[in-house]
Amino acid sequence: MGNGKHPRHSSQSSAAIINTLDDIQDDILTHILSFLPIKEAFRTSVLSKRWISLCYSLSTLHFDDIQSGVTTIETWIQFCQMLDAIILSPHAQQQTLKTFHLKCQYKFWKIDHRNIIKWIEAAIQRCVEDLSLFLLFGVTLEPTAIFISKTLVVLKLCRLHVSTLSNCSVRLPLLKILSLVDINFDDMGDLNKILYGCPILEDLKTAYINASVGVTAGGNSEPSLSKLIKASIRLFDVPLRALSCVKFLTVTKV
Repeated sequence: MGNGKHPRHSSQSSAAIINTLDDIQDDILTHILSFLPIKEAFRTSVLSKRWISLCYSLSTLHFDDIQSGVTTIETWIQFCQMLDAIILSPHAQQQTLKTFHLKCQYKFWKIDHRNIIKWIEAAIQRCVEDLSLFLLFGVTLEPTAIFISKTLVVLKLCRLHVSTLSNCSVRLPLLKILSLVDINFDDMGDLNKILYGCPILEDLKTAYINASVGVTAGGNSEPSLSKLIKASIRLFDVPLRALSCVKFLTVTKV
């Protein structure tokens, strides 16, 4: 019959005991680090050398120069050095990047924005899926691999100039969400070219699209966005005929 007492199971039998930080599994540590600002995440590496590689494996990166305290040339240089160390490091090159959001508003970017181009290209090479760029007016985005990415699902561009796409292909086969706000094109036909390159686009937002030239020579054809579900555009930014299949449409005058 027994003594009527139920045997007590030790905690060892139900869960592994964690004696030190090094006993925590990599996936759990990476999940914890992902909630920290990137700068703070790297500071935690003083706790364990093992954490350095985990920081480089973070799949979501958000950088904002103003929030990072960039107010002088010196702090701007430090910001650039930090991003170089994180994004261009050999430790990070083999890691897939899910999200890369970059916000650069310090005035010195107008003079030198070569680093921005390097960081974008590095993100594309790491197969980024969600790319968001909020830049200072005067920064020009060259037609780099950003417009022929095989992995981009979300692309949001704000406050920048896109140089001519006349000699470039646009292929964004997986892109579903596209947002273009305060964008200056050399030619309005370049916008059509981008839309042509997004065959499964579902969500489109445009506002304050400007161009030096109205239409490309021989470029009057309009893209047909057959998969489009939602669109929010400013009047005349996008040919309305291209939106004939959309289910939810918002059009503003200003």
